[in-house]
Amino acid sequence: MTTRPLDKQYAARLAQAIVDTVRDPLLVLDCAFNVATASRSFLRDFDVTSENVVGHSVYEILGGHFNVVGLAKLIENALTEHTISESFDINSLFPRIGHRSFIVGVSEVFFSQNSDKAILLSFHDVTQRRLIEKEKADLLVNTQKLLEEKRVLLLEMRHRIFNSLQIIANILMMKTRATASEETRKHLEDAYARVMSVATIQRHIDDAARTETVKLAPYFTTICDGLAHSMIDDEWRVSIRCQFDDASAASSEAVSLGLILTELVINSLKYAFPTNRRDAEVVVKYETSGANWRLMVSDNGVGRPHDGAGSCDGLGSTLVKALANQVKAQIETVSSEHGLTVAITHATFTPRPA
Repeated sequence: MTTRPLDKQYAARLAQAIVDTVRDPLLVLDCAFNVATASRSFLRDFDVTSENVVGHSVYEILGGHFNVVGLAKLIENALTEHTISESFDINSLFPRIGHRSFIVGVSEVFFSQNSDKAILLSFHDVTQRRLIEKEKADLLVNTQKLLEEKRVLLLEMRHRIFNSLQIIANILMMKTRATASEETRKHLEDAYARVMSVATIQRHIDDAARTETVKLAPYFTTICDGLAHSMIDDEWRVSIRCQFDDASAASSEAVSLGLILTELVINSLKYAFPTNRRDAEVVVKYETSGANWRLMVSDNGVGRPHDGAGSCDGLGSTLVKALANQVKAQIETVSSEHGLTVAITHATFTPRPA
């Protein structure tokens, strides 16, 4: 096999053929920044003829849309300092083809003889990509705006709920004072206690929701204090003892835990002590172990009633089961003549040694 130098005309045709083969539009500039060669894809994509491009200054073709300070600096540096750039953006309204976005690459063409100089410009059309990026950016802005509107509406809704609960509680208290039936009065007092407990939860969550997380110890303490205030009087003394680990939870989880706590404490206060006892006590604990936790309410009362009162099929128990499912927890109940213990356990919680 022998090799020989290519014929100059053939070499020129070969160079042009290679330029025309490249998919992205290309321009070859001489050292005066005039267009020496334009690829077939350039002529096609920019919808121009060779006569309107070749031999003209790159800064004059296509209505001067390449006459950009940043691009001119890159072209000059490529010629004088042999630098390479592949990330210059041009966004313009070109004649005949409309708005287009291109990433322009600028590099010096290498010649074996240093006397020869040329600059290669490549154009990668990113119009569709930029449109998609803009749509995504606009969508993100709109999403953030909607989330902020949702947050404000949620805070407003919680505020209105709290006010509505206060109105309902006041109406119940008025009806309680006006009724002559002892049984009706007990039902109304029970309803009042539940409404006030939910109102307390709602107010605490309304404040805590602004920080996205809730410190559980003061939150649980507030609930227990509210229940004690609304359900325990001077003639019927029951103490509520609280033991809470220092932990926080997302506001949505804290809502569920607060409602569970409310139902369990109300259940103990209503059914654990049918007769007045000086040592009557309800113990509320919240313990953590890593990411796992256990909420436990126990009393030293009579255990689960056998007459159906406070049964596991009641509305309160159904609510506790549903809320426990929401926080991915299991319910464990132990009842004896020494009292009732209900534990809401998340995952594989292991209690600390006593």
